[in-house]
Amino acid sequence: VNGNNHSVSIIVNSHDPSTQTSISRRDRGYYHYMINATALAFNTVAKSGRSDSQDTFNYWAVCNNNRNTYLDTKEPNYFMGPTLYNSDPNDSNLVNRAGKKCSVNGNEPCYFLHADMLHESPACIGIAHDPELRTGYGSVYWAFDSTGDRLTGGQLVRFDFRQPHGPGSMDHSTAAVRRFPEIKLQKGAGKHVHAGMVVHPTKRELYVVSPEEGVIWAVGTDTGKYSRTAREEYPIFSNKLPSFEYSIYECVNRRILLSNLNNPSGLALSADGLRLFVAESNSGKIKSFEIDSGALLGEIETGYFHIKGIAISPRTNRVHFVDSQQNVLASVEPKPSTETCQESNKVVSTRVSQTFVKFRENARDVLDGINGEGFFALDKHYDCKVNPNIPNSTLFEQVHVGTGYASNDTNVQSEAGMDANAALLANRTDCSATSDLNFDALLLGGYYCHTCLPQNEGSSCDSGGKCTNLPWRGFSCDNEFLVSIEKKNANNNLVVVRDSNGIKMNDSRGASLARGVTYRFTINSTDVPVTLFEDKDLTIPWSTVPGNPLGSALNGPLIFPVDESTPRNLYLSSSISAGNFFKLFVNTSSSFPTPAPSFEATNVSISGYDGVYITTMQDISQPRRNGKRWKPMVSITLDSNGITTNKLVQNIAIEGTFLTSADNIRTRRCTTDANGQCVLKCSTVKSTVDRVVLAMVNLFKTGVGYDPDYDLVSSITTFNPNDEPSN
Repeated sequence: VNGNNHSVSIIVNSHDPSTQTSISRRDRGYYHYMINATALAFNTVAKSGRSDSQDTFNYWAVCNNNRNTYLDTKEPNYFMGPTLYNSDPNDSNLVNRAGKKCSVNGNEPCYFLHADMLHESPACIGIAHDPELRTGYGSVYWAFDSTGDRLTGGQLVRFDFRQPHGPGSMDHSTAAVRRFPEIKLQKGAGKHVHAGMVVHPTKRELYVVSPEEGVIWAVGTDTGKYSRTAREEYPIFSNKLPSFEYSIYECVNRRILLSNLNNPSGLALSADGLRLFVAESNSGKIKSFEIDSGALLGEIETGYFHIKGIAISPRTNRVHFVDSQQNVLASVEPKPSTETCQESNKVVSTRVSQTFVKFRENARDVLDGINGEGFFALDKHYDCKVNPNIPNSTLFEQVHVGTGYASNDTNVQSEAGMDANAALLANRTDCSATSDLNFDALLLGGYYCHTCLPQNEGSSCDSGGKCTNLPWRGFSCDNEFLVSIEKKNANNNLVVVRDSNGIKMNDSRGASLARGVTYRFTINSTDVPVTLFEDKDLTIPWSTVPGNPLGSALNGPLIFPVDESTPRNLYLSSSISAGNFFKLFVNTSSSFPTPAPSFEATNVSISGYDGVYITTMQDISQPRRNGKRWKPMVSITLDSNGITTNKLVQNIAIEGTFLTSADNIRTRRCTTDANGQCVLKCSTVKSTVDRVVLAMVNLFKTGVGYDPDYDLVSSITTFNPNDEPSN
């Protein structure tokens, strides 16, 4: 899991560098469901005895180290916790941007669709699945909540998702969350902190790292007693209904298993359950300890000094680990049994005293015989009594009132689920970090694209693209197109282009591309490649597609940015027959951000007025003499910071120069109308000239002097319109 870019990397054939590859995936709403994730855990219990409809085998969860800031665009509200996913490809868990089942061909972006999420462990840095067999669904996970009570440090939290709500639902009413405040966990300094956690399947103990203290706790997973509800002390929780359990447990069996470690991070349990592997982030060592005695059996010098998570492969017995500074996945390969191991790495017998074992088992037999099975434990606190008193109800400010999720706005969610009136949120524009708009309400209301959501309105559209929300399903992007092939014969294939919503585009009109935008054409063809050509005769492939010198794609995306170097016209084709193409043409209209390019008024004293700036320069060139010549023309619009008094943008003479060749410069003027618009016209040029550049020079108006800001580019390239489509 990658905390910095909020994604998961799936490594294929990690044991074979010659065939190794990786897939990077994230959630469409990663800024809430997969933000700064620092740990992940799988349910690996294959034969639990549960029915297929209830078993969560191969589900996995991530732990999000964030206080719900939506990529630092919103003040933290602490409504954050583990997110659950299902890795079964038959369970609608992998979708495209529009929320439909993602193509098995891998030719479009695919996203995880979460199966559930709970919200009681903000800034979580560790997570482990519990392989218990008692619950109905096997969806119990333990998490390191580094926020804790905000006073004494982090806490251990047990999450039982019970029946996951599944894709498309937001019902959290059946889950059970238990806090264990006796387990004081200290994260320490730094943003990128990982705390390893692992549950021993037979000892029924959880081992959890406390990085700052350099210790590892051992906690009895089936111990502890109900003390009181957690809703008063920790009033940010997932659901208000009584069926949602949120409790504080005390008197749990606990002990320090290991201590004096140098900033411990990752944990992994050996296959036989006898040894615990511990990564020390600062020393670069991975140490092996005997669990029963706590004795150090050996250590591995890795040469990496920012080790985070570690795991042991059940097939190869390799120890895998990640280093957050080098950004690598590495592994330690065990020596073959035929090689002679170094003395320090020989297999050793147990360090546990057999006399100690004898006395311990004798004590168990006696005390369990008197008090019942399970009474005796070395780490049991026999004098512990639960505290039903609520010590402090002001530790948290309740930000999710009413429903317990999102907002008390009834247009967002009713107790029965999502409310269609959430459409009212579409017009909210109060997006500031401290505004009343709850961004969680947007996600709950079915918004994957909204003006207030971070990173391109919440979408993952390619650069420059605009998203359109598809309520509760996903979003579409205006810079994404779907391409398929209709085969006519061996040499003649028709390219069919649809927009991202699947609507077929008019072949005769083609598609307009804008500069400054990156476009994605997803090719749904497994045997016939589609190519971008610079000419309508289909003889010159466009060779400047980034990373694609042939300008073609087969069963995958054609992705390219449009800028000043992009040809005026491009032709998308899968045929060798000239004229059989789908045309793409670059729209040369340019819009400038306020206030560039600007011209400062030097002798006008009007409040708020400091001059004018160009808002648009649009190529409106026209053909002449039946296509033998053409007339370069540019429509220009001025503005004055919205001030309309005294008609500040009217009767301004605009001067510009047309460069028709290296030694042919033509200066032209036009005068703006009441709307600040006028057209600069150049003399006609021959059609052999394919483009003419217009550069702005200055503005003139009686009684007003303008000082141009020449640090800002104010030019536009006009193109021969004789090759323009009919529209």
